[in-house]
Amino acid sequence: MVTMNRNKVVVVGAGTVGSTVAFGLVSHGLCNEVVLIDPNRTRAMGESHDLDDGSEFFDRHVNVHVGDYADCANADIVVVTAGRRPPQGSNRLQELGFTVGIVGQIVDDVMASGFDGVLMMVSNPVDVMAWYAWKRSRLPRSQVLGTGTALDTSRLKTIIGEETGLDPRNVGGFVMGEHGDSQFVPWSTVSIGGKPFARFLSDNQDRFSSVSLDDLERKTRDRGNAIKDAKGGTNYGIASTVAGIVQTILWDERRIVPVSTLLDGEYGEHDVFLGVPTELRANGANEIVELDLTAQERERLHHSAQIVRTYCSGLLTH
Repeated sequence: MVTMNRNKVVVVGAGTVGSTVAFGLVSHGLCNEVVLIDPNRTRAMGESHDLDDGSEFFDRHVNVHVGDYADCANADIVVVTAGRRPPQGSNRLQELGFTVGIVGQIVDDVMASGFDGVLMMVSNPVDVMAWYAWKRSRLPRSQVLGTGTALDTSRLKTIIGEETGLDPRNVGGFVMGEHGDSQFVPWSTVSIGGKPFARFLSDNQDRFSSVSLDDLERKTRDRGNAIKDAKGGTNYGIASTVAGIVQTILWDERRIVPVSTLLDGEYGEHDVFLGVPTELRANGANEIVELDLTAQERERLHHSAQIVRTYCSGLLTH
């Protein structure tokens, strides 16, 4: 189980996402030790040395080094970022064929070490991969999670901030469902400064008449692909998200974050991982917060669940 001593995080995959995740962990001083594992050990070595070389200018020294799966035995959290770059124009669910074999072997190697901490999936399609890792690892429900719609939620708040000119941290609410095309915003639960967001817009039509809820949702959903088209991939946003989740777990902050976690009756869904508001603490994902969704919002959640479940079917034969 998590030792609660802010000790050790293993990052599997030293590519652009994995190395940026490691930088986030080190620059924020979130743990004592960060271990990088990658088939390309030379690449991992270069990343670890590059990270270590700036240690004098960080607030806290973090031991960064290259390791192997034996290092997972006493790790508090293992973050899996490994995967292959998908073809241009493919969506997250189409990445499944590129990642399932890789992730399956990683999970087997992690569990063979005797690991009993929190397994965090970042590899896409993250909801499918989190479910697959949970099934394959046989870890308790609370100890396997994916980054889910945490990044999408941050994107939504950023976009609302851009449209209103307000600090995004004034926005309350979540993006829910799949981290992908079927994600949705339950607008009935979104607020700004404590005021329902739809009411905020209607009360300020002179300033925000051009702001559309549908457009905000579309921009949030498309933001990741737009970034990929512009620079070839995303890394800073997801790395910041992972660092925030790691901090919440290691420091037992008990924050509510929309991670991808197992639904076992919540919202009327079973045996599927989706991004839903979840209380995170030292042992991982705990109580799911069931929001009072409208009938239409609940239907959109069921639709998202069905899409993810379809891709999960037959996956355990890998």
